[in-house]
Amino acid sequence: MVRLLFLFSAMVIFSGFTYIGNEIVIEKDCIAVSDVFEGTDIEEDVVCGLDYGQVKIINRLMSQTLISKYGLKGEQPREMIFKRKGVLLTAERLKADMKNLLTIMYPEMEIEIDAIRMGRAYYLPENMQYTIDIPGNRFGDISVTLDNGVRKYTYSVSITAYAMSYVAFKQIERGEPLTDENVKLKKVDLSRARGGLLHGIDGYFARVTIAAGRIVTENLADRRPDAAKGSPVFLMNDEKDEPKNMTGTLLEDAYLNKKVKVLNIQSGMILTGTYMQNRRVLLEKQ
Repeated sequence: MVRLLFLFSAMVIFSGFTYIGNEIVIEKDCIAVSDVFEGTDIEEDVVCGLDYGQVKIINRLMSQTLISKYGLKGEQPREMIFKRKGVLLTAERLKADMKNLLTIMYPEMEIEIDAIRMGRAYYLPENMQYTIDIPGNRFGDISVTLDNGVRKYTYSVSITAYAMSYVAFKQIERGEPLTDENVKLKKVDLSRARGGLLHGIDGYFARVTIAAGRIVTENLADRRPDAAKGSPVFLMNDEKDEPKNMTGTLLEDAYLNKKVKVLNIQSGMILTGTYMQNRRVLLEKQ
């Protein structure tokens, strides 16, 4: 086991220990009897589960207990401070890593990390490998969880995300179609959005009255179906099938290239398929 003890900028070596300050830096997550009493070869662990950078004090009472338990003649009670080797994760490094991850999660958005509140120091292994768990589709003040393989910690982060979204140019009445005359594409702060963004307005109408200046999200608008519930359709097991051999009825509103349930009129069975152009439904294979 490599053990380092740091003493300011000087390095002092005694009996196989490297001392810097008053801490013995160990590589693994356990402290063995032989770490406390270097003259012994007893490898039994005294304490385990040390996090990277975590400090553990073996006090005089604990060392006396070890002396008695293992019959360590000639050893004297002592206090020793151990610290598991680790690299401090700085706010700057965390911010850069989060920015890279958010760029992958939201390639079409402009992301700004406004603040990271690290209430406690967080250490990583020397290879700096760790994971970041960022909740999806949430912006503003959020909580992110870090995992270095030993411990998980949660920190508060403020994130601002900008994206192009439809905004009501003027008040839109309930039931009114969304058009280029009443909505405009603008870059918006997504913390102001309440719901998923629309990726187009073709076929959409206002579900409720939408005030001027409001971001138009999926919960404020509905899309008119390409075919209404109860409409007759042609059922096909293959795209090459003749679309007149089997007929059915839509059991729900249908949207182009989306899944829909249908009733097979000939068999009376309820089936699922993909709604296609020309009132055709491509059935899923049973």
